[in-house]
Amino acid sequence: MLTRTLLPLAALAAITTPALGAVTVVPPPSAAPGAVQPLVPGLSYTVMNRPGPQVLHVLTMRPNALLSLGPTQLSGSLSQRATLTSGMTARLATGATAGINADYFDLGTGTPSGILSVGPRLWAGPEPSRSALTIANGGALAVGKLTLAGRYQKLDPAGTTPFPKRTFRGVNRPLPSTSSTGVVIYTPDFGRPTPSTPGYEAVVAIDGGVPLSVNAPLQGTVIAQGTGGGTAIGVGQMVIYGKNASGTSIINELTVGSRVELEAGIAGIAPDAWGAVGGGPMIVQGGVAVPSAGEGFTASQLTGRTTRTAVGQTADGRILMVVSEGPQQGKVGYTAAEQGTLMVSLGATDAIGFDSGGSSLMALGRQQVIPWSSERAIADGLIATYLGAQISIPSPQRVSPNADGLADSSSIDAQSPVAGHTVVTIARRGGGGFSSVLLDQTGAPASNQIAIDPATLAIPEGPYVVTTTLTPADGTPATTMNRNLVVDGTLGSLKVSAKTTGKGKAKTNTVKTSFTLSRQAKVTMKIINSSGKTVAKGASNRKMSGGNRTVTWSGKALPTGSYNVVVTAQSSYGLSGLQDSIRLK
Repeated sequence: MLTRTLLPLAALAAITTPALGAVTVVPPPSAAPGAVQPLVPGLSYTVMNRPGPQVLHVLTMRPNALLSLGPTQLSGSLSQRATLTSGMTARLATGATAGINADYFDLGTGTPSGILSVGPRLWAGPEPSRSALTIANGGALAVGKLTLAGRYQKLDPAGTTPFPKRTFRGVNRPLPSTSSTGVVIYTPDFGRPTPSTPGYEAVVAIDGGVPLSVNAPLQGTVIAQGTGGGTAIGVGQMVIYGKNASGTSIINELTVGSRVELEAGIAGIAPDAWGAVGGGPMIVQGGVAVPSAGEGFTASQLTGRTTRTAVGQTADGRILMVVSEGPQQGKVGYTAAEQGTLMVSLGATDAIGFDSGGSSLMALGRQQVIPWSSERAIADGLIATYLGAQISIPSPQRVSPNADGLADSSSIDAQSPVAGHTVVTIARRGGGGFSSVLLDQTGAPASNQIAIDPATLAIPEGPYVVTTTLTPADGTPATTMNRNLVVDGTLGSLKVSAKTTGKGKAKTNTVKTSFTLSRQAKVTMKIINSSGKTVAKGASNRKMSGGNRTVTWSGKALPTGSYNVVVTAQSSYGLSGLQDSIRLK
């Protein structure tokens, strides 16, 4: 079966063989390897090719008054995992722009391996043996190990009896099976009843129903006791669980009606921090790659060449979020030590690795950009949020409304992350000619997926600008964003046939392409092998008039294998192209 792909401009230099039966749109020149693709003010996306072959996906961020970075629990509950793209899609209305995967997690329960603090709210406690990433207000990153200094204490309303201060070891993470004693705090974020394990519990109704936050004492009243786990955690409640001697203290001291104070102390996290998330290992410190931080990871986790995710910061404050492809994407992949060297080469002075392999992901809006056959559900991620007007990159950016079923229309996400008035328009670039309002909406924060169909909207061919303007209801300044879109039906209806005749040295291949041109154009036809090398040409900038056209190449037989047959047409609206994959025998 033939595969047809729309090819805009210089992306032809990076052609790869499409999967049989798949219809794809090749990224425009702005998304070609090495090109910097702006997403929102302060955030850009770049694809980099390195020898190996290696391919890097890099988000470069400079936080500003509207752009921030923070960890998030993607499903909204520690008991469930979710894909990065579903988590991003659910947060488009609140400004989610781009994101990556973060911490390791328990495949069975979905619980992250280390800390998860979303702002000050503590979802899961730190793993003291592994590095974590802390994001300060303003975007300064810190990589290092964090330790929970959790305490709880029964209170005497009269203030005459000083009850002992007792400690807890974890938040929303069960004690290791090897622990003979210890205390854990469970909150509603745990997402399910407490584990059914031997021990004692006290259920506490928290004053005001406030969540557990880092370094913020809170108080409540004990409303129930229990044994053996399986206790439901209601909204505004927490459960203090203790094992053996620790559990005995809970039962004896925290009787029903008792007042209690709790605090999850973690040094190094300020009250206004954007959050903290676990991961590891530390791979760059002080501008020097860390070859082996250990941190309790297995040799296979550190030395295996695979897809990997890392986050670092440069000396001038830029944040780098990097996902490198691996063997599953046809690339060599990096070890953890090599990942550190890579981050240093990109300018990082400090960096941390995150979960790798099938968990290494990057999303731009609702689009996953790391090529996986299916997207793994993960526990948490880092998401860049922009609180101004947003338009996603049109998909595709070059629309070909020639009724051949390929790229006949485009779509965008228009994001309004604050309440206000949003207007989205499309207009001929340079002014004059066609213009239309695609959305005019006033109300709460929202994300609208808008279809741009030239046939339905009667949009003539040519270059266009899609513009969104958000005027906030609170009187703060309006923000605007533009995206370019080209409507070009020059080339369409590509068909490719191939045949082989003769034997031995007399063996020849003939490749015939037929297509339609809606106007005069300069046509090039190439045959490209699986390594991306042009091995034959049927035409090179041949001037052809509009109508049904054919270009044929015939010559000495090429080696058996898969090839791309690429036809491009240079017209007054730029370069458009179509490709089909064939197999020569």
